[in-house]
Amino acid sequence: MELFHLGRLPYMARRSFAYEIRHLLLWGVFAGLIEGTVSAVIVSKTFNAGIVLITVVQATPAFANLISILWGVMLVGRRKLPVMFALGAAAIVTVMSVGATPMTAWGGWLFAAQIALSRLFMSGVVEARASTWKSNYPRSHRGRITAALQIVRTVGSLPLILGAGLLFDRNPAAYRWFYPAIAIVGVVALIIYRHARVRGERRALRRPAADHDALANEALGEPYSLVSMMKPWHIISRMKRALLEDPRFARYIQAQMCIGSANLMVMPVNTIILTKVMKLSYTSSNTLIDIIPRFITLGMLPIWAHYFDRVGVLRFRVVNSTCWSLSVLICGVGAALAIHTGGVAAYMTAAIAIYALGRVFDGLAQSGGAIAWNIGHLHFTEDNKAELYMGIHVSLTGLRGLTAPFIGALLYEWIGYGVFGASFIVATIGLFLFHRLAHEEKHGKHLKAELHKDRVGAGDRVGKPADLVGR
Repeated sequence: MELFHLGRLPYMARRSFAYEIRHLLLWGVFAGLIEGTVSAVIVSKTFNAGIVLITVVQATPAFANLISILWGVMLVGRRKLPVMFALGAAAIVTVMSVGATPMTAWGGWLFAAQIALSRLFMSGVVEARASTWKSNYPRSHRGRITAALQIVRTVGSLPLILGAGLLFDRNPAAYRWFYPAIAIVGVVALIIYRHARVRGERRALRRPAADHDALANEALGEPYSLVSMMKPWHIISRMKRALLEDPRFARYIQAQMCIGSANLMVMPVNTIILTKVMKLSYTSSNTLIDIIPRFITLGMLPIWAHYFDRVGVLRFRVVNSTCWSLSVLICGVGAALAIHTGGVAAYMTAAIAIYALGRVFDGLAQSGGAIAWNIGHLHFTEDNKAELYMGIHVSLTGLRGLTAPFIGALLYEWIGYGVFGASFIVATIGLFLFHRLAHEEKHGKHLKAELHKDRVGAGDRVGKPADLVGR
């Protein structure tokens, strides 16, 4: 606890933070198995999958978020932790079933389905956890707290990814016991978290309807019935209303859509280049795809966290999006060189080195994204719409997960490494959109400050509208 300066946190945040640190140290091991790219490398090499199946497995972490609008509306007006425990347990059971998967061609598709289902449940766990942070942690410390939690989660996943590469290099069929063993670690992590609480939750749930704000009275913040949650048009209607009533949040989501799509377009291509073109081992592939970004994430999270708390999400996103764009561009250069090596070892070594540099920038981007992705939506709402906003944001992550990786794989089939150029253009558009939002917000705050100075300087003339207009 001292490592993360527990004593410096606001007193009311310490208990929740302590429980969450202990929980995530083990839960990061379990989550790293099903959320990272370990499964994509396994399906490529153990099951000898083609480009379609590799893309399916690579896309499922983001695609699973498509259902998050359902988790979001389920959480509105309801207790968060029971939902989180139920979804976490379902993910654990699904991962345990991987041990029974045969190592055949159709077994590869079954493996992909099991990973996809476990990730669907995990998207709900992420949704529930993030929705507790607005209650348990104050805005002034939220960036640093989120960074500390992400560090612990990453530390838990690193030994798993390193060990998985070495293990599967020796025995490609080790998934039969490896996945069930890691699922048991997830069980222990849930047991550790059983005494956690959400501050003020019971009081908020007992609050009479008259105390809700205007948007709640218009049903944006009201909880859904279980029957309503089974009607997709009700959910889409609420999402559409929220975006129409908050155009700044809608533009923020558009910018995120561009940056996220650009990254997802090249994710399956990275796996294909490393495992099929460069023909790297499990360990080398995992190192380039996952280990390097995670080590950079560990080192950069505290720096990103202080920057987030200092400048806010919009200026933060501008710098963070620059890292995403550079990552795509540099990896594209590495991919082009790998494809045109002509079997020359020196060129292949150079391609790997360039790719590694691109993955360093990817780690820089991921570390910042780990903060902004989880709590960026809270910049636009702190009230009872927070779960809905998170649901919209995560579901749109799922929508691009359903489309962008397959678009990227298709472009790779058509234009080869040119897919990286297309991705870079999309990422640059997202960067421009974030820059405009940040500029408008800064300019708006400047105008408010000037107006305040004018009103103070006007003295007893402050009540004369004509004078204010003239000034």
